[in-house]
Amino acid sequence: MLKDNQMIVTNEEGDEAVCEILFTHEENGKNYVVFEFVDTHEVSAAIYVPGATDDEGSFEDIETDEEWDMLDGVLQAYYDEHEDDVEEDEDEEETEEKA
Repeated sequence: MLKDNQMIVTNEEGDEAVCEILFTHEENGKNYVVFEFVDTHEVSAAIYVPGATDDEGSFEDIETDEEWDMLDGVLQAYYDEHEDDVEEDEDEEETEEKA
C-alpha cells in the first residue's frame, strides 16, 4: 500500500517503481514533481500535467537544460533546509539527554 507521499512510476519497458515525492514546485506555469526512487534512492523529476479530474493527471519529461538547472537549485535548497531541520532535531535530543 502506498503512503500519501508516494507514487508509482512506470518506465518505457513497463516496469513499475515506487517513488517518494520529495516536493512539488511551480514555475513559469508548470508544475514540477521531484521524487526519489525508494529502491535506488535516485532522485528525478517530471512535469505534472493535470487531467480532467485529480486522478487523471500525467507526467511529461523535462527536456531543457534550463529547467534541470532550475530544479537542481531548488533541490539543493530543499536539501539545505532538510539538513538544518536534522541538525536542529539532533541539538534538541542532546539538550534533552543532558537534562
